[in-house]
Amino acid sequence: MFIRYMTIWTLPMLMILNIVTAQPQRYEEKADDILTETRKVLQAHEALRMDFSYSFTHEQRDENDQMEGFILTKNDKYYFKQGMHHFISDGITVWSFLEEVNEVHISYAEDTEEAISPASILDNFREEYRSTWIRQESTGQDPVHIIDLVPHQPQTFYKFRVAVCDATKHIVYTEAHDRQGGIYRYDIEKIDTSPEIPENKFTFQVEDYPDIEVVDMR
Repeated sequence: MFIRYMTIWTLPMLMILNIVTAQPQRYEEKADDILTETRKVLQAHEALRMDFSYSFTHEQRDENDQMEGFILTKNDKYYFKQGMHHFISDGITVWSFLEEVNEVHISYAEDTEEAISPASILDNFREEYRSTWIRQESTGQDPVHIIDLVPHQPQTFYKFRVAVCDATKHIVYTEAHDRQGGIYRYDIEKIDTSPEIPENKFTFQVEDYPDIEVVDMR
């Protein structure tokens, strides 16, 4: 629209056009800088523990589920517990243990496509998402940056939202929005940057669970 009437409003419209086109680019660069800092902060620690509260909401269906959980990470290994679901990996193999039905699914880590933790979306955010800084909010004592990530390729979730503390560059919460109107949210309650984690925490011993059903997809 601005270009169509440029001959009449040459100077004012050129100034407006420059502002409109430059602003999204600045917001993308700002988001990229913040997420890069956050990833560096997380990767600087050999091991991490994050305690979180998880919620799923769907306004149209009047659904609202909540549960607690935590994740332990050490290099490329992790132990992720959400309610009665356990996701465990030694960096090569992934065990998905469904405690309520006494069933475990086994696969290779490289074949696991879904994000396994609130922080894993940052692993390849430049290659997989277009990130945009949305706004700054005041929650508690420190300002929080709100950033949206939209996948370059269609997937189950059309948008992710990440909230990052300005002072610490730690994740405050993440949201995943699916195409049916569901919102999956993780609020990070506590971060321990020097937890003591035994190595056997990153493997799953089938023999410790009598009568367990094993689904091996390797």
